[in-house]
Order: sequence, then structure tokens, then C-alpha cells
Amino acid sequence: MNNKFTAGIGGDIMGKVRIFTNSSSDIAPKWAEEEGIILIPDMVLFGPEEQYRNNIDIDPPAMYKRLETAQTLPTTSHPNIAQYMEAFSTVEEEVLCICITSRMSGAYNTACTAAKLLMEQGRPNPITVVDSLQVSYGMALLVVEAARMAAAGADTAQICQMLEEKKQRVGVYFAMESLQNARKGGRIGAIRVLAADMLNVKPLLMFRDGLVRDYGVVRGFHTAVDRVIQRCCDCAVPGGEIYVFHADREELAEYVKSRLLAHDPTVRVRIGWVGTAIGIYTGAGCVGMACFEK
Repeated sequence: MNNKFTAGIGGDIMGKVRIFTNSSSDIAPKWAEEEGIILIPDMVLFGPEEQYRNNIDIDPPAMYKRLETAQTLPTTSHPNIAQYMEAFSTVEEEVLCICITSRMSGAYNTACTAAKLLMEQGRPNPITVVDSLQVSYGMALLVVEAARMAAAGADTAQICQMLEEKKQRVGVYFAMESLQNARKGGRIGAIRVLAADMLNVKPLLMFRDGLVRDYGVVRGFHTAVDRVIQRCCDCAVPGGEIYVFHADREELAEYVKSRLLAHDPTVRVRIGWVGTAIGIYTGAGCVGMACFEK
């Protein structure tokens, strides 16, 4: 399936490609700056009166602190058409916007509409919008790869070809200490959560085809983490890049990194916080890995 929209095909293509993405990619602002990526912030809403721009007004540590006492979970909102149009208008170069999975968010369709409107207003260079079919660090893998290709001089067609090929090879695996936030967010039933907590059963989770899926269950969180590490070691491209992500569990993330390096000393490991798109539903106590698979 070709999840891509291009507005302005046939126009003059000048200069390099600029890569845009949602803040739900969990690429921190400093990291984005290093890679030449432009982030469009999603909104985090703690009720109608408290609205924060993701990673600008609120960051993951502050969010998890708020979640400790929240009776109901906050919600998120992707950028609206005007915000996408404003963001795309900050550059004159060709735009390639890589969006969070359309199976969880309306961001892709909204960005497509914004691109179409800008081209109708006479923008000279095309805007291409791609559905990553990913979120968080699985999305970050694709976005960073695209940014590095753009920096090396690749054009949009070449980058989009890479994205279509590598979408199918993104592996995201994670485990959670508790299912309570998933229950609060309506992602899982209360009875199932109660039974799982009583039996200390932990699902092994993956992100595939645009959605979160489970691929097994084990007893105990540490066993779950070990299984996730093993899955990543088995699947990851040797000598490649692995993103270890955590929800307020930095020490555990460092342990995961050491295990990955013990398995493959040539692998490059980056540790980062789980942001709002997933973190609202995992709560504190989640750890996982994202990598390109063999």
C-alpha cells in the first residue's frame, strides 16, 4: 500500500528536501536540530483548560509526574490544518512530512489537506506527505533515516522509496509494568487488567501494521523485559542502530543498552523517553526497543 500524498507534482523542484514530522515521533528538540528535522508539536490536554504543546510546554518527565495523580488520562490532539500550513510555510524548499500512523491519528489526512491548500495558493515547490504506519521510536527510525538521506542530497522520490521499503522492516517491541493506564484510556477492560495484575501476567507488545499488538505473555515484568531484549537481538540488523525507550525508567534503559551491546558490540544504541502518544497509556514503567530488522 502506497501511503503517500504529493501536492504540486510537476512544479520546479529547487534546493534540498526539508523533513517535517509530528512530535509524536518522540524525537527530542535537540536531536531534531542535530538531524535537521522540523518538529510540528502535538497538543497534550489535561481537560479543556490545560493545553500544552508537546515537548515545548511539557516534556515526558513532567507528564509522568502529572500522571501519578491523574484520575482521568489526558488526551492528545494532532496539529490542525492551519498549524501544518504555517509550519510548511517556514521553508521555501521541497517539503517531505512523515506522519504518525493514520490508524491511530488523523494527522496524515490533515497534513495532506494543508499541503493541497498551500499548493492551490501558489507554493512553487511540492509538499509530499507520507503515512509512516508507526508512532514514537518506530516512526523516529524512519524520520531520521529520511533526514540523513536529505542531508546527503537525496531527492524526495529516493527518500520515499526508502520509506516504503523500510516501513516493513521496522521492529518495535516493549513491555509494561502495569496495565492500569491502558484500562483508564479504554484500551483494555477492567476485568482483564485485574486478572493480569493478580497473576503478575505481562503482555509482550509490538507495533506492527499501524497498531499495537501482543505477541505473547509471561509472568513478571523483568521476564518480559528479557524476552523483549532477546526479540530485538534476534531481529535487529547487525551493526545497525537501536533506539531504547523508557517511561521514567532510566536505570533499566541503561541495563537494556548493556545487554544489547554485549550481544553486538558494533550496534549503536540511543536511549530516549517515551512521549505522550504512547506514554499516556503505558504510564511510568515501560521499556522497549525499536530497530530495523534483518
